[in-house]
Amino acid sequence: MRTVSSSSTETRPRACIYHHKSLCDKLWILDSLNTRDCTVVQTKVDGRDTILASCYMNRNDELCPPQAFRDVVNYAKTHKLGLIAGSDVNAHNTAWNSRICDKKGSERGDKLLEYIVENQLFIENQGDTPTFDNGRWTNAIDLTITNQLGHDLVDRWNVEVTGDDRNSSDHNYITFRVKSDKTSSPNFKDISKTNWTVYEEKLELLMATNADKFSSIDSIDKLDEAADLLSKTVLEAFDSATELTYISSKIRPPAWDTPQVKEARKDMREKIREAIKRRDPHYDKVKVDSRK
Repeated sequence: MRTVSSSSTETRPRACIYHHKSLCDKLWILDSLNTRDCTVVQTKVDGRDTILASCYMNRNDELCPPQAFRDVVNYAKTHKLGLIAGSDVNAHNTAWNSRICDKKGSERGDKLLEYIVENQLFIENQGDTPTFDNGRWTNAIDLTITNQLGHDLVDRWNVEVTGDDRNSSDHNYITFRVKSDKTSSPNFKDISKTNWTVYEEKLELLMATNADKFSSIDSIDKLDEAADLLSKTVLEAFDSATELTYISSKIRPPAWDTPQVKEARKDMREKIREAIKRRDPHYDKVKVDSRK
């Protein structure tokens, strides 16, 4: 797995995009839009350029949504790109089944909803399952926001509530599928597993079989035919010497994520929840320090 976030060394990033390593050459990092609280990449879905963004909206910011998010929306609009953004909005509004907890949250929710409507954006959230649960209170404060092109791609939006504390967070996983007209093969030829002895033997046999077609090249047409045949010959030899490797869509846990680590993480989460319920002042201090 790989992580994309702000490259600044002055402040700790509060937003990132975590992706499978197989997508490294399919994601273009938009550094001009990346900030501490907003991470943005561009990719293609069925040949259509699409922006994926992760944005944290600070509860104490007067502007909601923040300027960084507005810049992403404007960029997508200017360049006619699809937009799919996941965000911890820290805002309350019944439009996304969020309970109104306080005046600040309500005011932020009203501002965010007004911006979404004015810019013809979509809220993909469905149902009333809380996206946030810290043991003391629950609410829906995490949104998936899209423009029209992005909205057409999102399917099966869901809040995944797990009891094993896999993400070590107060926020539940949000999952959805990106629609595609193309179905990619789960298999590929891994060149690192090629049997080069078999490859050389097969290539030598194929070249000998087609030797006459390479020895009588006297025109541009025949040169093109020979070049095409050579390419097919090399690929055929490679295919015969390389077995298919299956690509699993399952994300494997890192080697360090042992049963002992999982148990320690679960114990830590339980103690944090208890501290929240007791309103432990030591926990509040740690929480404030961690956000600096």
